[in-house]
Amino acid sequence: MDIKNLYSLIAIADRGSFAEAGVSLRLSLSAVSMQMRSLEDELGTTLFDRSRRPPVLTEAGLDFTRRARELITHWESMNAALKRDDTAGLIKLGAVHTCVSGLLPLALKRLQEGGQPMDIHLTTGLTHELEKTMFHRQLDAAILNQPEKILEDHEFIPFVDEVLVVITHQSTFLTGDKAILEGTPYVRFNRSASVGNLIQQEITKRKIMVRSMMEIDSLEGVIAMVANGLGSSVVPSRGVKNEFPSSVVTSPFGNPPLTRRLGLLYPRNSPRTHLIQVLADALKAVSGQDLTTSKRVQLRSVKAKK
Repeated sequence: MDIKNLYSLIAIADRGSFAEAGVSLRLSLSAVSMQMRSLEDELGTTLFDRSRRPPVLTEAGLDFTRRARELITHWESMNAALKRDDTAGLIKLGAVHTCVSGLLPLALKRLQEGGQPMDIHLTTGLTHELEKTMFHRQLDAAILNQPEKILEDHEFIPFVDEVLVVITHQSTFLTGDKAILEGTPYVRFNRSASVGNLIQQEITKRKIMVRSMMEIDSLEGVIAMVANGLGSSVVPSRGVKNEFPSSVVTSPFGNPPLTRRLGLLYPRNSPRTHLIQVLADALKAVSGQDLTTSKRVQLRSVKAKK
């Protein structure tokens, strides 16, 4: 068995297509295709479902890819192989907007500085939008709020619990979350977003009477309104430097403060599981939190509606 064919197989699994694998290995598309045909003939099995575009690994293909990784471990150091430019993985990643402006850039920088750069095709969206995209297998993984029910055959790796805070302009003389929210115009964070819905549920539960003056889709937009003295709001604290302008002051929302949990959702049989775990470890590291007691959450599975 030609070891080059195994490298090509793993490159296809990591990159998502024959064409992307060819680019990373500096081979033509036809050369990669011939390698895979040769490998299938040698094994006497079908590794790819070619009725789909691009072709995807069959169950036999997924199993053999895992075995191929083990074989190459004995051929050379797996760590060295992952650091090579031609085997660096591509992840089609979805993420909620707040993480894109929070921990995700820090995690990617950490990987880059550690010699493990990762190619990311990033899509942003709300949690329910990303879950739907995951169901249709249009993403390899998604960073989102912990779902109440997980998609069938998926796993969720939590990496941070973000504290929700009340933000208001420094000129506000009121103290306490309830007094601030009731005594100033309320800049509402999009209720279609999971975190926005969580905030609204708590406001309703505590019977906080807010005077909503506007509802904004982006966290940056909400912060800008508050920074200019146009009201107060409740937002997740992302734990990054210079998170809020100097004109904004914060206070806890609730006692104890309300939190929301972010994590990585991904298919259990994904051929990119090792790359997703590397990204998850980086996100955990930059968050500075230890959620090992719930390292990998397997909630009650549900089938998403098409």
